[in-house]
Amino acid sequence: MTKYLLAAIAALSIVSILAFWRLDHVRASLNTQTKRVSELTASLESRKETQRLLTQLDTEHTQERERANQTNADLRAAVAAGQRRLSIKATCPAVRASTGTASLGNAEARADIDPAAGERIIRIANDGDDAIRALTALQDYINTACPAAK
Repeated sequence: MTKYLLAAIAALSIVSILAFWRLDHVRASLNTQTKRVSELTASLESRKETQRLLTQLDTEHTQERERANQTNADLRAAVAAGQRRLSIKATCPAVRASTGTASLGNAEARADIDPAAGERIIRIANDGDDAIRALTALQDYINTACPAAK
């Protein structure tokens, strides 16, 4: 009977050692997985914040573009209606050489631009402004989405 008792004690000891070894392995695995979950949670929160910032940037740039487009449309309409005139600095030697009582003195000579040409000039300037706004938006996007790229 002692033989069986010793065998049972030895078997229980081996099983206990294996159980503790397995338990230690499970704890280590649990700690590793807990750390990984924390890293993923932090990564998710970072991504959510980046997405929020990008949405805010998009809203700001869209509103800026809409305001600029409205201002440009108002300017084009005012030029087309004759309420605003576009002019350029001009020199006309024939007029300057003449001696008349209707002299401009030191005033700068200006020449009006044809309204159709003025509208084309405004559109060209607007296209340039649109390109600058798009480039600025792209730079803001890169600086927000890829902070390490600064």
